[in-house]
Amino acid sequence: MTKFQIILLAIFGVSIVAAVAVFSVYRGSSGGDSATATVWGDISSYDFNLLLNTPALSQDRTLVVSYVEKSAETIETEFTEALAQGVGPDIIIITQDKLWKNRPKLAAIPYSSVSERDFKTTFIEEGELFLDQNGVYALPLSIDPLVLYYNRDLLSAAGQARPIAFWDEIYAAATNLSKRDAAGNLISSVMALGEARNISNAKDILSLLFIQAGTPITGFIGPELRSQISANFGLSISPGESALDFYTQFSNPTKTFYSWNRSLMNAQTHFTSGDSAYYLGFASELRVLKNKNPTLNFGVSLAPQSRVSGKTVTLGRLRGVAISRGARNPSAALAVALKLVSKEVARSLSEILALPPARRDLLSDKPTDAASSVFYDAALQSKGWLDPDTVATEAIFRDAIESVTSGRARTAEAINKVSREMEVLIKQ
Repeated sequence: MTKFQIILLAIFGVSIVAAVAVFSVYRGSSGGDSATATVWGDISSYDFNLLLNTPALSQDRTLVVSYVEKSAETIETEFTEALAQGVGPDIIIITQDKLWKNRPKLAAIPYSSVSERDFKTTFIEEGELFLDQNGVYALPLSIDPLVLYYNRDLLSAAGQARPIAFWDEIYAAATNLSKRDAAGNLISSVMALGEARNISNAKDILSLLFIQAGTPITGFIGPELRSQISANFGLSISPGESALDFYTQFSNPTKTFYSWNRSLMNAQTHFTSGDSAYYLGFASELRVLKNKNPTLNFGVSLAPQSRVSGKTVTLGRLRGVAISRGARNPSAALAVALKLVSKEVARSLSEILALPPARRDLLSDKPTDAASSVFYDAALQSKGWLDPDTVATEAIFRDAIESVTSGRARTAEAINKVSREMEVLIKQ
């Protein structure tokens, strides 16, 4: 740990004591002073201003909210620098995969203010990643689940009446949907699986396979977060190894279900060009897919499942509102945070972003349109994991995939290397 980090954490340590004291007596607005807070996030200013102008917020005279849009790539660095200078935001919108690295900069809301029981009955299960023994580190705001997009024309032409629902169905589907020319080059693909550099969601897809196979990727052993990606969990082969082996096999040209290689165009573009039957992407990509090819005849279904586990699971990118340790008035920040995740505000944000809300009561009122109804189901099925460093683990996962596909390492060796490197990141 650097001298700068030690000083910064010492400053945070003093401020958190005061924050907890204020949180413990917060019981909502008394109708007197207004609660003022500055919010940072990667939601566009246009969309967030639409939210601020909805009746639930614009007519509430007890709250004054100022929003600052930040790039998803730089918000963490800017947040750290701003806190060191004493000019940080009161609230930051954070995703579950960035929580662990940023926890020292956040103030946990004590359970005396937001009880664990109320949290679990209000928000989706993935939101529990925001909880620990100290309290609530973020309140779930919206969820962006991984789903399966499919080309309806290609499936009809192949005589497939419905999209695949289980992973083992992809082998038969590949015989009709992955095609090669006379030279053995792929000219169409069942799905982009097996590589990393031209599959933007490769880390997310592999994470989904890990979780479906039975490994939480990271998890707590006592009070410590540890890598569990190489753990066997009583099985002869670790779930992590099985998942990586399944993923990488689709880039092997000797296999009958060979469907992808690193020379192909980006997976999303390959799908919108009509050359892939399936595409694993997030709910937020629906607009992009439509804009890239307005004439593409495609549908959306739930992500394929493991027939063995018996559980229905997908991966979700969960946004939450967290209170900064540098908040000037933690009580006011909590009031604003609670308002942002309230039922009416969460419903409005869901409509603005075209993403499912993270509240159970809103998800029980499913929309009638085909895509949104799938997104709502997927929201309830979403899981995630505590990522020690999103940028570093992206490179670690990519190296694991490519070490197997290039023959540099066996699958077990690659998984053990991932585990060792994750442990180093966790302890930093």
